[in-house]
Amino acid sequence: MLRTVRKGNVGAVVITGPTGAGKTAVLEFFLEHCRTVARGVRVLSAMGDEWEAQFPLAGYSQLMRTLPLRSAKDYDSGMALSAGPVGALTPDEVVNYASTLSTHLEGLQSQGSVVVAVDDVHKLDVESLRILTFVMRRLHGKRILFVLTLNPDDALRVPAGALDFLTGHQVASIPLDPLTPQQVQDLARRIRGVDLSATAAHGLVQHTGGLAQPIVELLHELPVETWQTWFPSLPPTSRVRARVRSVLGAATPGLVAVAEAASVLGRAASPAEVSQVSGVESVMEPLDEGHRAGLLGLTVDQARSAVVFFEPGTAEAIYEQIIPSRRIALHRLAAEAVQPEGERLGHRVSATPGADEGLAEELEEFARRQALVGAWQDASTALFSASRLSQDIRSRNDRLLRAVDALVGSGNIAQAQMWTAAVDALPSSPLRSSVLGYLSTASGQNDSAQTQLEMAWRTSNPQRDPSAAAQVAQRLVLHGVASWDGPMITTWAERAMELTPPGTPAHIESEAIYGLGLYAQGRLSEAEASYHRAFEHAAENAQKQRVQMGAGWLALRLDNVETALVNFESAAPTEYRGGSMRISLWAEAWLARTHLVLGNWDAAAATVVRASARLETSRMPLIRPLLYWTAAELWSMRGDWERARYYVSQAAVQPGTYRAMQVPASLARARFHEARADYEGALAVLQPLTELDPWTENRVSFWPWQDTYVNALVMTDQLDAADSFLTAFERVPREREVPSDMARMAWARGRLVAAQGDPDTARGHFEASLGYLRGLNRPYLRARVSFAFGQSMRRAGKRRLASTVLRAARDLYDSLGAATYVERCDRELKATGLDVGNMPDPADPVLTALSDHHLQLTAQERAVAELVAGGATNKEAARALFLAEKTVQYHLTRLYRKMGIRSRSELAAAFRARD
Repeated sequence: MLRTVRKGNVGAVVITGPTGAGKTAVLEFFLEHCRTVARGVRVLSAMGDEWEAQFPLAGYSQLMRTLPLRSAKDYDSGMALSAGPVGALTPDEVVNYASTLSTHLEGLQSQGSVVVAVDDVHKLDVESLRILTFVMRRLHGKRILFVLTLNPDDALRVPAGALDFLTGHQVASIPLDPLTPQQVQDLARRIRGVDLSATAAHGLVQHTGGLAQPIVELLHELPVETWQTWFPSLPPTSRVRARVRSVLGAATPGLVAVAEAASVLGRAASPAEVSQVSGVESVMEPLDEGHRAGLLGLTVDQARSAVVFFEPGTAEAIYEQIIPSRRIALHRLAAEAVQPEGERLGHRVSATPGADEGLAEELEEFARRQALVGAWQDASTALFSASRLSQDIRSRNDRLLRAVDALVGSGNIAQAQMWTAAVDALPSSPLRSSVLGYLSTASGQNDSAQTQLEMAWRTSNPQRDPSAAAQVAQRLVLHGVASWDGPMITTWAERAMELTPPGTPAHIESEAIYGLGLYAQGRLSEAEASYHRAFEHAAENAQKQRVQMGAGWLALRLDNVETALVNFESAAPTEYRGGSMRISLWAEAWLARTHLVLGNWDAAAATVVRASARLETSRMPLIRPLLYWTAAELWSMRGDWERARYYVSQAAVQPGTYRAMQVPASLARARFHEARADYEGALAVLQPLTELDPWTENRVSFWPWQDTYVNALVMTDQLDAADSFLTAFERVPREREVPSDMARMAWARGRLVAAQGDPDTARGHFEASLGYLRGLNRPYLRARVSFAFGQSMRRAGKRRLASTVLRAARDLYDSLGAATYVERCDRELKATGLDVGNMPDPADPVLTALSDHHLQLTAQERAVAELVAGGATNKEAARALFLAEKTVQYHLTRLYRKMGIRSRSELAAAFRARD
């Protein structure tokens, strides 16, 4: 905008965002640029202030003081204005003051560009605002830039007309969005030299709402070691503490009581609850006072009304200053005011500083009931409290172990890992081993999980304590899923279900995974039947979440993708059923994959973003590769290589982790390499999967990588190896045909046969592949098949067929936003020489030079020329065009001769001239 203004155009920019978003910092950064880098720029500045807003022309006088005053008259005028006249201005007076300001600005801009900067324009006095907007509307053709900061939510005093102008189309807007966790990590590295973990960054964003000011304050105020571990909560900043002390120091007793009650209630409490706890019969007057002070207020919607604090950390700052005895008394009142049982118990715990076995037993019973419906976070919170209140050390340890176990079940691995040392220090027992094994599984530690869980089973006693043994068996079921070991899944699931009655957690969670174990052994019909039974047993609570997730896995793999979508969407939310974050994240990772398969790529990207925030907060490595495989593939196809590389790195795992982690991590890298036509790279990644994830008569692979592997072998001229692998894969007996699997085998065979020199037979395989997909909504897979079909036919010289099929592939890729393959389709279409829509421009300087010499390039020569001129090696060009490397060299030799050039650099220069 400044560059545009310096060419003689008036400009206006409003930086918008809530308090603490960083508006002032951005403005100051820009003004420093004006003073030190952009020479010849004059800056006039003013700042809005709540107290000064009561004085007419207070803001205007600030601007006038920054003008270069040339005469005593100007000086006297400026000094008079700085005092601030009393009384509202008439319209004529507003016009006169605006005219004076305009005249000064026009005089200044004749000597160089002028920047008029107003920070917190919403806090200016009304008269200054009217003058400012009057001037902004009427100046034209001048080198003047207005830069303002505005908090639209705090613009109560701004006249409607002025606000409409400042937020309208005539003024450019720069909204400052909340900082993302990645931006917070960059910020921490820059201002403190601290490498924040993803968990810490997400915790900061969650605590502050992503507002820059409190984030910067916390990074400066808290010790560096704070950010190296998981933290349950963050303290208020010193600024917030000081502001709270100031506001409450001047507040009425009613506001103090209401604020303290709201902080003790610890959530968006209703006015009735605040009234009961505070003892203030009518809370509206204190709420009005708190609203005017910017402390707290009332939100009302169709569902409920709630008392809320305006700034992050305010509730904590108020709670800190309540003396202990009053705090306990308020929690006792809160326990009587709130309705949910878990909240009532929580307030009773906060009001009980010492041991209380009776309350501990109530909490334990509550945890048991929450576990029955799969609400593991609530169960964990209750058990931790019960452990603290326990009088007997054995009961305390037992409750602590079960609290950590429930914490893992909820998916809060970051917090659970903080208890590892405490659990390790407890006496050896089956429960201790089970908890450590469960935590190792969720953390992706394969060997440790197996060791601990086997020890837990050996030391358990199924006859004396069947429920405890069943819990260990259920942990081994999860271990089996992560290992994708069908017999392990079904064996331990059957054992867990034998030891427990239907409806108990271990029984339902085992039943929810049992079908996957059957599928992994190729028993498709039994797998489907098992989920029909599981749905009959699952109640309408968080336990059903597990069944929906497992059924969704199976449906996705058996081409019932629309059914999978419904199940994953139902299993993903945890807010209303108190479900497990772990199950929710599994469901969201598969939901993103389902969207990708169905061609809903924007929805897939949105799901990844949503899930990644929760995944990084929970710190659950087991699910990371699955979620980020989809993200890496999507952004590779869309050509955003920086983002694709980021997700490939996020999906990476260490050797020795679970198969359910290693396979998707490998697929993320393979898809990235394939999208870049780096088939050697893709092959190197996929080769280990032939041993890691084989598909045999008694073992079905869940991840469809086999066709990609065959394609990489073919594209690297390893035809015998491709034939051997594909033949063995085709001969594996299957209970029934899954259309997408058959389509993948058929197009892989078509790709291979075409490379072996039999295009007619290859065409039959490709057409059979597309036939398997008929009636299925699988645009992505159809596009992959069509591209390979067209590329193979183009290489075989069947240009007309190739053009038709490639056009269909291009349209599909274009609808998905897969820019990488749209470009490759265009290149292939040019190479056919038949695609009129993509024929070269007759005015192309390269072609003009050729025509001058009565020369003409073939379609393939043109395609080779474009790739080589762009920097591709002969091998890379060969891979991209599915040609032999010798063929590329042959085409290069011919076009060099035709163009009268001798090197790749001369070819690149010719294309640079064209571009």
